[in-house]
Amino acid sequence: MQRRGSWRIAGPVALAMLVGACSGAATPAPTTAPVTGASTAPTVVPTIGPTSWTGRTLKVASWGGDWGAGAKASSGTLFEAQTGAKVEYSLGNPSDNITKLLAAPAGDPPFDVMQVDSLTELTMIQKGLIDKVDHTKLPLADLFTQAEFTKDYGPAFTLVPVVITWLPAKFKELGLPDPTSFDDLLNPALKGKIAYPGMAVGFSPLIIAGLANAWFGDKAKVGDAMDKLKTAAPRIYAATPELTTWLTNKEVYVAVTHTATVQAMKNQGFDLGMVYPKAGTFKSMVYWNTVEVIHGTKNADMASKWLQINLGCDAQRLFGLRNGVLPTCKAVSAEFATDPKLKTISVTVEEMAAMYQVDPDFINSNREAWNALWNQKMSN
Repeated sequence: MQRRGSWRIAGPVALAMLVGACSGAATPAPTTAPVTGASTAPTVVPTIGPTSWTGRTLKVASWGGDWGAGAKASSGTLFEAQTGAKVEYSLGNPSDNITKLLAAPAGDPPFDVMQVDSLTELTMIQKGLIDKVDHTKLPLADLFTQAEFTKDYGPAFTLVPVVITWLPAKFKELGLPDPTSFDDLLNPALKGKIAYPGMAVGFSPLIIAGLANAWFGDKAKVGDAMDKLKTAAPRIYAATPELTTWLTNKEVYVAVTHTATVQAMKNQGFDLGMVYPKAGTFKSMVYWNTVEVIHGTKNADMASKWLQINLGCDAQRLFGLRNGVLPTCKAVSAEFATDPKLKTISVTVEEMAAMYQVDPDFINSNREAWNALWNQKMSN
């Protein structure tokens, strides 16, 4: 199996590599880039929050890079305009922000709300780092039902479906049809030319569990799935910049990634195909990014307002247009279906229901064993 390639970075993709990358941390910054050609400036409305919020500050933890910039430009701008309060940000991987939480004095958390992925949410619940929220005060009727995968804690404001992306010109040259399924990765013509995320990349455990279910009918048979995957001799990337470099240099012809990575490259002018691939009877796999209230916050009122705005369709529209990520608001996803730059990432309610999901507790409970299997099977 081939390992990492060179870091030759072609000019057009340089900007895409500056945004939050899938690094070696278990929960990397989602990779995004602004979608060009669309107005993303929010309409500033008169302050509608309590006058007592003027002069107060809400502290928000989120990913860094362009993701953090998108959070500021969408939910952050709307929150400040509607309440008169200010927002300060702690930007970095969730694991780094959790370290800050654990190191803080009891009853004095360093921030009030936090955006996290669904695997990290479970860890924070188990450690008592986040509070339950009143779902009756949130705009859940506007969201995909799957966004409320925990009934007591913060719902999801973006979803992260797994995609296959490919170089259309190279596929045409090889006489290959466009891929539609994970099974297409096993085509001998693509052997050694597939980019696949290593287990340190945040969504990789979800994918391997989904492949185990698709190929062997049991999400626990990840060792068998690794053996089958290895027959394709994939190149394993540990970070998004590796993936974008390999695609740019045509060192790989096809890759397993997520929508934001593809949108970032397409916005830089790259010709890429993208599909939500079949995984057995399912249509791809999906995990979520949620927004949580930090336990011990002294600004519970403002934290609740942040959740309302972050989950609202207005903020999700602004964030999706700017960063090319898929919202959980059903109406915004439907709007994206008519947008020339975003229609390929839009999903319907029926398509959302057809995506494979894995209980975060199942993944977190098995992650250490899966990492050992991966090192044993895929590293030689």
